[in-house]
Amino acid sequence: MKYHSFYSNIISSLFLCTLVVAGSKVAVSTKVKGKVEVRPDRKTNYEYLKTGKILEDKNQIKTGKNGFVAVIFIDDKSTLKIKEDSEVEITGKRTTTKISKEIFMDIGTLRATIGKQQQGKFVIQTPTSVASVKGTDFWLSTDPIRGDLLITLDGLVSFKNSVTGEIVSVAGGSSGISLPNGELSVTVTNPASIPEDPTDIEEDTGNELRIYFTGPDGEEKSILIRY
Repeated sequence: MKYHSFYSNIISSLFLCTLVVAGSKVAVSTKVKGKVEVRPDRKTNYEYLKTGKILEDKNQIKTGKNGFVAVIFIDDKSTLKIKEDSEVEITGKRTTTKISKEIFMDIGTLRATIGKQQQGKFVIQTPTSVASVKGTDFWLSTDPIRGDLLITLDGLVSFKNSVTGEIVSVAGGSSGISLPNGELSVTVTNPASIPEDPTDIEEDTGNELRIYFTGPDGEEKSILIRY
């Protein structure tokens, strides 16, 4: 079964979880490979992240060499796939049914897939750039020294260089390059530059996912999804 084929089951179960847990819960890890760590905020220590962990506002994720994690947001089917050697902070501000998502990526590579049913805003910020999106699919790689590479696979991304404030629109099939010196450009995507997505490879996952969360009594609880 392809990775994305059980999203609907996950969303339904996550909605049930949100009736039990506090409103700061914003997403869940659906696949973890290699070394992946998480911490509640910048003031605490990292611990290993496991599949099925519910993530909260301001959680920070760090992937090591050969590390990978896929995350799905609980208000819609928006996903993040974070590759190796990345550091990402997930911020989600909840209203009644929506989560406004701001992702802060210090370094690394991720893929963001935002469906047309998107709830709230979705912004990814790096030391160099800001990507604002709606209903799109793209890769973003960032390095504080070399700058950012945005590869839009589908849809349209508003890409801003934070140094100059200049903004360009990057459509599907195009790539945006944003540099720390303020340069900003758009070019046709070289297919060889598109990162490999580990979830494109079909795997036997056992057809189940256990989601872990902390209940009102402070004890760890779980919900098992079979699909």
